[in-house]
Amino acid sequence: MLRNSYTRLTLALDIIGKIHDGPWKGYHELGTIKHQIDLCDTITIEPSDHLSLECNDPQVPCDERNLCLQAVTLLQREYDITHSVRITIDKRIPVKGGLAGGSANAATTLMLLNELWKIHLSRRQLMKLGRVLGMDVPFYFIGHTAFDSEATGVCRALSCGIKLNFVLALPDFGVSTADAYRGIDYAKIGKNTDLTASMEKYCLAKDAQGVVSSIHNDFENSVFTAYPALRTVKEELLDAGCSTAVLSGSGSTLYGIVPGGVNTADIQKKMSCRTIAASTLS
Repeated sequence: MLRNSYTRLTLALDIIGKIHDGPWKGYHELGTIKHQIDLCDTITIEPSDHLSLECNDPQVPCDERNLCLQAVTLLQREYDITHSVRITIDKRIPVKGGLAGGSANAATTLMLLNELWKIHLSRRQLMKLGRVLGMDVPFYFIGHTAFDSEATGVCRALSCGIKLNFVLALPDFGVSTADAYRGIDYAKIGKNTDLTASMEKYCLAKDAQGVVSSIHNDFENSVFTAYPALRTVKEELLDAGCSTAVLSGSGSTLYGIVPGGVNTADIQKKMSCRTIAASTLS
């Protein structure tokens, strides 16, 4: 069994605040609008006598740190399954770039195993299991465009019939998510929730220009301070002809919106770092 595992960009990302009690104490409540794009890995799963994983990207761990393997052992434990599998990941999504490729892979693995082992889990059950693996995983069972608060458990689909074209800029270094959170200046976050609310309305109205005008990311405050080269990449995207540019997740990937009538390849040629062209997943 095989399936493409499509990743996402964050069109809006508000850091609302740190959670101080309950089961998710220490995590942060976010307000994000996630938007799936046509950049993907391919996950192949086949029955095997023992659990194993292979990947064509040496940066991807193939041991118990890998979320796909954690997804297998989670289902085995929860549903008393004695079967095992061999997983192969054909990796095209950049690693450690704020694109949540590992989370996409974990969700795809759960979906494939649900079919292979005929567990008959509902989407809600899959989302609950996915949350055990990572805060970004539940989104992929909804896909396309959705509002996601992550730790506080709100993840709802948004009807968004727009298509956007992107240039993804990939610096030659990653950003640690833990470091990005440690660097937060709490006096500067959560100031753009009105933009996120507006973006939801623009999505429903299929107003692409309104969506683009509302794009933002609270992580830029802390991440650009720690990695000033990323601010330069953002300026490059704008100078190359993108209508706006922003960090995806906690970085290090940035993306620019390609205006209508502009050739994506022309923008890519002007960039000093590696780039990938992508579009909204249809």
